[in-house]
Amino acid sequence: MLEIAKTSENQNNIHQVVNLLQDVKKFFYRIGDIETEKKVSEMAAQINEPLYLVVAGEYNSGKSSFVNALCGKRILKDGSTPSTNKITLLTYGDDISSDEIDDHQCRMTYPLEALKDITIVDTPGTNSIITEHQQITENFIHRAELVLFVTSADHPFTESERVFLQLLKGKWDRKLLFVLNKIDLKTDEEQNEIVTFIEKNFYRLFGFEPKIITMSTKDAFLAKTSDNAEILQKSNIEVVENFIFEKMDYETKMDLKILSPLKYLVNVFGDLKGVLQEKVSHCNTEIKSVEMFEKQLRNKRQDMTDYILKYKTEIQSVFSRLKEKVDGFLNYYVNIRAIITMKFAREKIDDKFKREVFGIANPRTELERIMNDAIDYVDRNNNILWDMAHDYIESETSLQRKINEESPNRKERYSSNRESEKHVNLREFAKQFQELDGDLEGARVYRVVQSGLINFILLEGLALAIIIGLSTFFIPNTLGIIVAAILAGIGFSIYPLKRKKYRKEFVQRVDAIIDRYNNMMQFEFEKIIDRVIEDIGNRISSYRDTRWSEREEVNRQIEDLKTLSEQTKDLIRKSCHS
Repeated sequence: MLEIAKTSENQNNIHQVVNLLQDVKKFFYRIGDIETEKKVSEMAAQINEPLYLVVAGEYNSGKSSFVNALCGKRILKDGSTPSTNKITLLTYGDDISSDEIDDHQCRMTYPLEALKDITIVDTPGTNSIITEHQQITENFIHRAELVLFVTSADHPFTESERVFLQLLKGKWDRKLLFVLNKIDLKTDEEQNEIVTFIEKNFYRLFGFEPKIITMSTKDAFLAKTSDNAEILQKSNIEVVENFIFEKMDYETKMDLKILSPLKYLVNVFGDLKGVLQEKVSHCNTEIKSVEMFEKQLRNKRQDMTDYILKYKTEIQSVFSRLKEKVDGFLNYYVNIRAIITMKFAREKIDDKFKREVFGIANPRTELERIMNDAIDYVDRNNNILWDMAHDYIESETSLQRKINEESPNRKERYSSNRESEKHVNLREFAKQFQELDGDLEGARVYRVVQSGLINFILLEGLALAIIIGLSTFFIPNTLGIIVAAILAGIGFSIYPLKRKKYRKEFVQRVDAIIDRYNNMMQFEFEKIIDRVIEDIGNRISSYRDTRWSEREEVNRQIEDLKTLSEQTKDLIRKSCHS
């Protein structure tokens, strides 16, 4: 294993990095990013292990052959087709062994002294027809502390290699060494052209020229297995071995150990910061949208409440027409001529009153019509409100979840029914305020007519008796004549007075009913409207409150991320200046 505790300074640096990785691991656990948490956990566990040298490249570029050449023994399967389907961690051991780590990783041991300080990681080839191979490799790159990228001289720096290199260097900023393999197929001039081609294209992408070592894994393996020094020198493998085993001293390895996870964190934090800021922006947009919708609800409530006042006017009109019909009836029928005539008619005055006043456009019928119209109006608008709420919530959540089976039924579930229990109760409740009854009012008119007729007969009879008495005795009596005239006048004024008194009492009853009925209707319908608005408001506000909570939580995550990011950058600065 790498001796990480050679100096107290190194020990302290490693300790700080481990502590940071533990804090970062907890952070990603809190935010539910299990995949990144796992990667951070892997890097934390790996930091005390030998340096990870990851051998990467396209399939058939010679990665496994390179590892076999280093070991001087064919311990890995190689060939012209994709032969490596797992990540293979080659570590030091007294003998050769192989153990499965999981479905995508295995660990092999080999008695090579250099493996005490370096773990060589063989990876599946990229640009393979087996797409899972590239995914396995890409999911391991975060653990690479040094990448040895093998490219083939017969097809160097392909498009797929460019894409993979951008992931290695551009995204994760891994330390990179180029190995140009299969130089045994090219002349020296061709080799120089290929190296220049790689350097130029790499510089164009990343702004600097890479370290490139040319070699032939085929010749290297042949030389080591046949102990041929000439071929070994020609293969150039000693240059590669010298670079990775000798030139990389302890301090260089320590820098890679410390900086690799820190650079990974810088990249991850940068991506996550953008994601979290986008979440805050999205929450702000949704909260503003909810507030605008709540304003629409308030405006809609005011519109509905104002519209209900229209029915007050209609009710007023119903009773105004009733008053007019009563006035007409009283003026036409409640007088001496009509009463005397009606005495010889078959139809009684109370029946005529019911027929002419309450028979056509009965106020009860009119009030029921108005009530039904009002119920229909409130129902239609309540359904519109629920549709608005349903469509709003669906539009706001469509990007966050798939439409489930509950959604299509939500609109129907909140729809009102005209014959629902609350409307039946409302109609029954309204009838209590419809106190005008044709039979009762007809009976009242009948009593007015009868009492008026009796009073008229009595007064007129008394006046007539006084006149007859005076004429019988042939005694002129001025006072008697005056009294008789007064009595006769009072008799003829009985019906106008009765009509006026009845009308006044009738109008008082009607006005009282109008007030009570209007107040009842306004109160009951506003209660229904308010209940629907409140139900929708609660549903929408809970959605808004959820966004508020999410925004608060994301803002906390941003603050935590900022703290971790600053700690990471501080450790990078300390490592670079040490």
